[in-house]
Amino acid sequence: MDSLWSPLVFLFEPQKRIYWLYLLCSGLLILLFRHKITCKKIPLWSASYAVDLGWLVINQLLLKLWIVPFFALQVSAALWVNSTLIDLFATGNLFKLSVPVFTLFFAFTLFVIDDFCKFIVHFSFHRLPFLWPFHAVHHSATTLTPLTLYRLHPVEFVINSLRSFLVGAVVSGLFVYLFANTVSVFTIIGVNLFVFMFNLAGSNLRHSPFYLGFGRWEKYFISPAQHQIHHSIEFKHFDKNFGSALAIWDRWFNCLLLSNNQSVSGFGLDKGKTNRQTLKQQWRGVRGK
Repeated sequence: MDSLWSPLVFLFEPQKRIYWLYLLCSGLLILLFRHKITCKKIPLWSASYAVDLGWLVINQLLLKLWIVPFFALQVSAALWVNSTLIDLFATGNLFKLSVPVFTLFFAFTLFVIDDFCKFIVHFSFHRLPFLWPFHAVHHSATTLTPLTLYRLHPVEFVINSLRSFLVGAVVSGLFVYLFANTVSVFTIIGVNLFVFMFNLAGSNLRHSPFYLGFGRWEKYFISPAQHQIHHSIEFKHFDKNFGSALAIWDRWFNCLLLSNNQSVSGFGLDKGKTNRQTLKQQWRGVRGK
């Protein structure tokens, strides 16, 4: 029953993308750059909204029943990584930094590595035929709102959770090994300074009708407009801009498309029935695009 209230609860949880402060910052960006933003008309209610909410509720049930208990093992996994490195390379503690510098360095390293892993997983969902039908659930949204972020098939939700678990455990264990006297694994698990900054920088505009580009900075950071291009229904935009925050990975894989001189006519999969499937029909994945 608590899962039904998730959209409201998320407004007050800083670790969630739709935290009220992040939404407020997105609103301020709209006001500040209103002369540069194009906006699509959106209906007050859409069947696409209902599917967003449905998947959010389902995945919150999955989160509480399986993923949260599983993540309780992350500290143990990080300690296992640390002990394995000690067995392989002898005692660590190779470097010493002040706690503030260490925390910043750790947060930056975790952010970059996790962002790269997000890219690889996202890229794989598009390029591997057996994974695409599950990711297509997310792309079947014909109207983008901040809640579209949570429009994920449980298969994708679990894979993303495993990615987050493994990256956090490995990076944390490595840092405990390298900086043993500076900090413990219990201190660094959960550090997400750069994620907080990313969310403040208009992350909620990625799934929205507001087309905001970053100009020349799009070579380095994925803008809301670039992510909307990724969701575009037009063939020329397919398989572009897989990145979450950093654009460097798309540049490396030759799939970066800047938003300048681009326009998006609509969102979704190939024009037709795949965009109108119900939650029940999407359970086995979505074909198309």
